Amino acid sequence: MPRPRLLRDSGYRPVMNLTDFSEHIVVRLPHTDAAGVIFYPKVFEIEQELFERWLELGGFSLRAMLDRTLAPTPIVHCEADYRIPLQVGDRLTVRVAGMEIGKTSYTIAWSFLREGQLAMSARVKRVAVNADTGVAVEFSEAFRAWLEETMSRTGRLG
Repeated sequence: MPRPRLLRDSGYRPVMNLTDFSEHIVVRLPHTDAAGVIFYPKVFEIEQELFERWLELGGFSLRAMLDRTLAPTPIVHCEADYRIPLQVGDRLTVRVAGMEIGKTSYTIAWSFLREGQLAMSARVKRVAVNADTGVAVEFSEAFRAWLEETMSRTGRLG
């Protein structure tokens, strides 16, 4: 009798791909609402986890932002568009779909794909701020370079 295939063998591991900034995730029960579909605030919890891994790929960390060694970039706008219902057990590929970079702000667009079909998209805009004053500041040279590298690989938002 064949052994059941374990989820850890399915290829869905929380490791972001440096080439295209993609990661495989599985919709879990805590991600859903009473109707069994992904609950909108959970989309942004997932996005935050992906954002932190994206930072780490560039050699940065949320901790550095909290420790004030890197200007924090709080969210100032977020939106998500649902195209098809996502339910518990759905396996998704999430990737950075594009980026827009300003003087003190940047927007990351994310695509959530189920079996290659766009199921959901999200955009999150963040602004670099001085942690003491809350005033917008320019990015460090190294952080701007990471933003530009990401945009060169994923495309510019229109």
